[in-house]
Amino acid sequence: LNIFNTALTLAKPSTATDDNYERIESVIGHEYFHNWSGNRVTCRDWFQLTLKEGLTVFRDQEFSSDVGSRPVVRIENVKSVRGRQFIEDAGPMSHPIRPESYIAMDNFYTSTVYEKGAEVIRMYMTFVGKDGFRRGLTEYFKRHDGAAVTCDDFRAAMADANGVDLAQFERWYTQAGTPVLTAAGAYDAAAGVYSLTLSQACPPTPGQAAKEPFHIPVVVGLLDAESGAEVVASRTLELREASQTFTFDGLPAPVVPSILRGFSAPVKLVHEPALTDDTLAFLAAHDTDAFNRWEAGQALGAKLVLDTASAFAAAGGAKPDAAVELPAPFLAAFRSTLSDASLDPSLRAYALVLPPLSELSQAMAVIDPTNLPAARRAVRRSLALACQQELVALYDSLAPPPGAPFSVDGAEIGRRRLRNCALGYLCSLPDGSPGGRDAVARAKAQFDASAGCMTD
Repeated sequence: LNIFNTALTLAKPSTATDDNYERIESVIGHEYFHNWSGNRVTCRDWFQLTLKEGLTVFRDQEFSSDVGSRPVVRIENVKSVRGRQFIEDAGPMSHPIRPESYIAMDNFYTSTVYEKGAEVIRMYMTFVGKDGFRRGLTEYFKRHDGAAVTCDDFRAAMADANGVDLAQFERWYTQAGTPVLTAAGAYDAAAGVYSLTLSQACPPTPGQAAKEPFHIPVVVGLLDAESGAEVVASRTLELREASQTFTFDGLPAPVVPSILRGFSAPVKLVHEPALTDDTLAFLAAHDTDAFNRWEAGQALGAKLVLDTASAFAAAGGAKPDAAVELPAPFLAAFRSTLSDASLDPSLRAYALVLPPLSELSQAMAVIDPTNLPAARRAVRRSLALACQQELVALYDSLAPPPGAPFSVDGAEIGRRRLRNCALGYLCSLPDGSPGGRDAVARAKAQFDASAGCMTD
């Protein structure tokens, strides 16, 4: 194992949070998995670095998903890709996951090589399925155990083991940039057919003015527009051209599409026309794909906070303890997630939290450091006021049994994560109000009882 500091190996409950434990688990897993993807089978040259690092990042992501919350691990993976790799792809340092030149070797250890490389590995699994991916991986290790190989050797093993054509997929290794995926759908009531047109374009990057179409897996599901029930389960559409139209027949009623489920490709998705607030609220309440459900709620929450910040600025600033009139669809979607005990607790916590200021500020032409934080606090406070009873009931229901031992398994981390999310909302209630005083008392009692748990 190659571990660079003790923060990624040593932890104890009184000083390490759940996030610390999950990070250690991921890093130790990553370095252990290098025994196969990196040591037993290694790179022919430095240009193939993503062969071992992209694959091993993917493997540690899957390990973390198996032992923790799969939806939350995926959300964190995507946030990292968007927050680091997309920015790298849009700047002067943009490069393919398999670069063709370098000045210094340490320049190769980039978010593109690691994180986008992992997304490329994940797309193999999306195309051929989990069983097919296992066949391909087994074939790869069988062919190349003890050898130094290339990215093309991995792609060939996947293609041969599954009898699929992955020639065009090589463009993910040779072309830089983040493709923009545009989706436009239409429902034909007379024919009972929903048509979805997908188009792709990739902006120029240094040294690559023009791009050929990528081979993109787009996972799509369809929900009944009235009930929210899933009428077409997740289906992988293979986009190979600049634009293609896919049809779904046998649909007696209008549907709402759920597109790019699980973030099935590292692209920027654009809906034409843009999704309305009602559609976002519908997806946030009913989507059966955990990632897209979270994504819709975040988009809706971001819009409300940004609109509130604009209103505060126009009024000359926010007033103390300002409240916000919550749109009915947004409040209904929030309550749906708050009350849905069937959801993964960690996912519920993530879905209930408003987007952070770091993300919200990127959506403003000129960042407003006064009204934007005030707007987020006001929306949070308004949600707490509207759902106070539900939040109190949720918090109390998640209390640990007396004398329960500390544990960092996925279930306990999820329980703590959701319980602290509820407490955070309750502590945003106005100071001096009965609810605010009760929340402070709850927080104090939790602190006093949590000497052996830094998270609490």
